[in-house]
Amino acid sequence: MKHSLSILLLAMFFMAVLSSCEKKEILKNKTVYGEATINNKCLLQYTTIGEGVSNKYWFLPLGHDNNFIVKEGVCYFQMFLRDCEETDSENFWLILIGCHTDENFPVIGKEYKIVVQNQIELGNIYNSFYWSGELRDFYSGNPEFEPYGIAGLSRSPSHYEFIPLDGSLLFLKGDSKVGEYSISYNLESDDNTVGEKYRIVGKFNGKLKIIVNSKSYF
Repeated sequence: MKHSLSILLLAMFFMAVLSSCEKKEILKNKTVYGEATINNKCLLQYTTIGEGVSNKYWFLPLGHDNNFIVKEGVCYFQMFLRDCEETDSENFWLILIGCHTDENFPVIGKEYKIVVQNQIELGNIYNSFYWSGELRDFYSGNPEFEPYGIAGLSRSPSHYEFIPLDGSLLFLKGDSKVGEYSISYNLESDDNTVGEKYRIVGKFNGKLKIIVNSKSYF
């Protein structure tokens, strides 16, 4: 949180001293966290300074500047994916993953299985299973399912609901002292869920945030 606030304050300072043309260029600067291929379409996971300043995507489940969060025994991963030159703010893909955590989480090199759990309502990007706490409650009542995570894909233009996905997620490397990790994932939708089958392969780098009693760490 402090890191994000520092970047925001620094951006606001530079905007105050730059000309209008220079400001526009600065606001377009991207920070790329990862990439993914969805049905052979290559997309990037990135944010711009302008989006951070304006809080344009405030409605995303984990917010605009978070890749993954541990909260109440569940780790949530968010992949916000777009074309590198996308100008339509509504034209994006969003993947939300949740899996159970324990005192050893995350384990480098371990493959975390992602399955479709029909007992859990995935919701949509405006009211997701992150906000509802459904996955937390499900693990609490069904500990035998703790080895399995869930995932959903939200697609434009409507983002009406999450499409269930299964597959796996893998921590490639990381530094537990600073909470920074590199992660890859392989996911696909069920043929019976939607008209089109989605196959997704991606990877990203992120900083883990741990929320305890509404306070965040790292």
